[in-house]
Amino acid sequence: MSSKTVVLGGSGAMTSGCVYDLYQTSDFDEIVVADADEENARRLVELIDDDRFRFESVDATDTDDLVRVLEDAEYVVNGLPYPFEENVLDAMQQVGDLTGVDLNAFDFDDVLDRSEEFADAGNALWFANGGLVSTIALGMVACDRFDDVSDVNFYWGMWRLLTQTTPGLTDTVTYEHDPNVDERAKWEDGEVINDLPAFDEQRTFEFPDPIGEEETYVISHPEPITFPKSPIAQEKNVDRIITRGAWHDEWKRYERTLHAANAFETDRLEVDGTAVDPVEVMQEQVKAKGQERETEWKPPAELSPETEWTPQTILSAEVTGSVDGQDDRAVFHFKQPFPFFDGNDITLMREYGCYVGVPLSVTLQLMADGDVDEEGIFITETSGIDVDRYFEEMEARGFDLVAEQTPEMTIRAQNKK
Repeated sequence: MSSKTVVLGGSGAMTSGCVYDLYQTSDFDEIVVADADEENARRLVELIDDDRFRFESVDATDTDDLVRVLEDAEYVVNGLPYPFEENVLDAMQQVGDLTGVDLNAFDFDDVLDRSEEFADAGNALWFANGGLVSTIALGMVACDRFDDVSDVNFYWGMWRLLTQTTPGLTDTVTYEHDPNVDERAKWEDGEVINDLPAFDEQRTFEFPDPIGEEETYVISHPEPITFPKSPIAQEKNVDRIITRGAWHDEWKRYERTLHAANAFETDRLEVDGTAVDPVEVMQEQVKAKGQERETEWKPPAELSPETEWTPQTILSAEVTGSVDGQDDRAVFHFKQPFPFFDGNDITLMREYGCYVGVPLSVTLQLMADGDVDEEGIFITETSGIDVDRYFEEMEARGFDLVAEQTPEMTIRAQNKK
């Protein structure tokens, strides 16, 4: 593994963990933190204190500037917000011969339709990366325990206070609850059923501490659309797939209040002669408090003094099916480490975001090592990933794969009677 690697949006809350993991585990010759936020990017580079790392300013609204930054690179991580996706893809297409991972998971059809032209340009891009790699891998591990699978339930336990956020995460959570969004979906009997209402498909699920037992409900995540493409789902004849989420009570109250006030359906209101969108007003308030916190680089123990628990995301998969003609259940959880940044001063959401950033680093290094050698644009389900190797790499970084229940455990319990 060698050569130049560019991390686009490298100082962001989600991608900082990728940059730090590349520092800890990779032997790339040169790593460029390309970002418009010079202050935070330079602070991250200074924290790492490694001659391989340097900051370079980039204007993501300008495809030519993205081309400039990517020239002479062999590897790329795209951690930029999704509105810049088309610019990044166009720049990669112009540069060519790039191997990369992409955090974004929007506009699947439009992005995957470019796979052939990407392959022709010598590019390989792992799309819908980040935390989704972990959920899909959890589903694969769980399905492998069965002869036939009836249900695959994915769970995202996102446990942080309302003001523990970034602008992107704030918009994402509210998008998940927007009644006008038609992307809340489930897979059932061979087809995608979308346009599910917000707060639909409620189910009680017990996460590990600090979340515990929570009411979960459908969110607009791509697993029900993409997981059926995985060989294991086809081999095990999966019947149903759904993704649900759980948020801290502060977030649930906030989103339910927006619904109760009919804010999503209300036209812009006139306030003191100015037309305002009620959702935008509330969003800007939440974002402002979150951004205020993100200016505070502190020791990890001081990042969330108002909670006795560490803000984190716990990812889980619950699978039901049959083994040797007997119905059974498997439940796996995946927990992130704390602290991830070796106790260095950091911001809360950068520490929180390692569950997204580290998979970006791990999968890029798997591609660089030749362990994943797909061409064009592909997703986790079609990457040929060795999920055991993936979890070994993640556990070596402090992540914890917890098997709460498997058919093997059931058999052992029966044998003890």
